[in-house]
Formats: sequence, C-alpha cells, structure tokens
Amino acid sequence: MLRLTPPEYNTIEGARSFLANYGGGEANVAVSLSKFGHNAYFLSRLPKNQLGDGAIKHLRGYGVNTDYVDRGGTNIGIYFLEPGFGGRPSKVLYNRKYSAITSIYSEKFDYDEIFSKAKWFHFSGITLALGENVRSVLFDTLEAAKKHNVYVSFDCNFRSKLWENTEEAAPYFQKVAPYVDLFFASPFDAEKLFGIKRNQELPESEQEEQLLQDLLKTYNGDKVFGTKREIFSATDNALSAYCYQANKAYYAAPIRFNIYDRIGGGDAFAAGVIHGLLKTNMKDLFYALNFGLSASVLKHTIWGDALNLEEEDILNFMNSKEGRVIR
Repeated sequence: MLRLTPPEYNTIEGARSFLANYGGGEANVAVSLSKFGHNAYFLSRLPKNQLGDGAIKHLRGYGVNTDYVDRGGTNIGIYFLEPGFGGRPSKVLYNRKYSAITSIYSEKFDYDEIFSKAKWFHFSGITLALGENVRSVLFDTLEAAKKHNVYVSFDCNFRSKLWENTEEAAPYFQKVAPYVDLFFASPFDAEKLFGIKRNQELPESEQEEQLLQDLLKTYNGDKVFGTKREIFSATDNALSAYCYQANKAYYAAPIRFNIYDRIGGGDAFAAGVIHGLLKTNMKDLFYALNFGLSASVLKHTIWGDALNLEEEDILNFMNSKEGRVIR
C-alpha cells in the first residue's frame, strides 16, 4: 500500500501536501523479518506502473524477495493517516477499491514451488477484508501451506473501516481459523470475531485468558500472542504483552514510551514474535514475547510503516528492560 501523511501533525482536511511511504501489514512483517536475518518472500499483486515499481523497490531495498509478486492493473491501495497529537487521536481513511490485489488469481502462483522451501506463512485480517476474489486466493494459499506442513500465523487486524461490522467479518475469520497455528489476537477478537463465549461465572480478571484459551481449543490452535495498550495521550502510551499455549500463560511487563509514529507497531510485534520463535526452535515463548514487545515499542519511535532495525538493536533495548513471568 501507499501511505499519505500530512506533515507537522496537520489534519487531512487542512493539509496542502502529504508525505508518502510504502507499507501494509504483511509487507511490514516481511521487511522486519528480512532485517532480522530471515529469507522473507512477499506474495501479492501490484500494479504494472511507477507506483508498483516503487513498492517493489521498497521491499527489495530491505532484502524482501518479490519473485511471487504478480504485476497487473493500474491502482495501488492507498490510505491517508492523520497523526494524533495530545488529546486528538489518529485517524485513517482508506482508498482501496479497484486496487491491483482485488484482481489476483491463484493460477498465477506455483504453490508447490512456493511452499516447498517455506517454513512459515503469515497473513492478516486486512487481506480478508479485500473482497471475495482475494479471499478465494487466500484459501487456496492456506490449503497449499497446510499440504506442505508450513506453520501458519494470522494477525486478526480487524479494521472497522474495511467492514460493515464484526457480524460481517466473523464468518470469514471463523473460516480461516482452522488453518491457523498461531493467532495474534485479543479477547475482543476471540469473542466478537471467532464466536468464543465468555464465561461470566469466572472472575472478570480471568475472563480474558479464558476467551483466548478457548479460542485455541475451539480451532485446534497452537499459540496466541497479543499486546495490551494503555493510552495516556496520543503520543504517550504503555504496552504489555501476553502469550497463551495449552493452559500456560506468559506475560511481559508494560513499557511506557513516547510515540513518533504508531503505525506498524502490531506488525513489528508479529515479526518479533515470529523471529523469536524461529530462533529458539519454537521452544522459548517468553523470549519471543519479549523480543516482540521490544520490537513493537521501538517501531513507535520510527517514522513509516515498517520496523527497519537489526536484531542487535532489538536485543540491546530488550536487555535493558525487565520482563516477568506470572505462574
């Protein structure tokens, strides 16, 4: 996608110029994983024009392989970001209709070739929101990933401006859930999108864990990761993180920080968790949790959509902070 941002914390309505950069959920994750030392491939469709060329150069510039990017169409997805400041929250406007990805087709991709050398496939709920054609390709891709025993992660990324409501989105989220090994999800996602029932008999403090543990049980998932945000102002937040797996719970303590650019924080968390799991052969969930949280916090200090720091940068920050495990 192409992001357009008014400079100097201006409003969209009042802007007379915009700063442009490329981004997008899965693309941001690919960029970060490449920076962390992994071979990252991007599967999508981009327009065959200068905007598509710019997106390709952006990805390749960070070492992301674009061999599986189909080219065609004339439009690229665009969104406008109005940065928040103080008590004024950020706002986002989407302009994605008729973008190149809406005319993507599975026949363009050799899934056996793609997944024969893959360990992990990551996708997001934003992709689910892009129409029936995109969803059809996504399900073909998920089938192929499972055929080749590729581990699958899904960042729910529910965006209210891309759906009428949660009722419209829920059937699609529930349809992809059986393919997913690792969920990046919140209690809200579990309840409103995946249909998990809240146990009102439990103390309120335990209901959030119950929702996420039941999400894993219902759909045969392996793990669920997520963050919790405390907002003091648009530019002053705190983040903590959690992980649940088979009745085990891991927590990373809150980190408070100032925000330069909030966009992409969730993608940085996902990339950090994936890296942490791959680095420890899926064994050290607490390491992955803290690496993901540290990556997300640092992303908030960088302008643009993607975290473009090295693994060493994350470790230096991570090791200067204290985490904790509860239970």
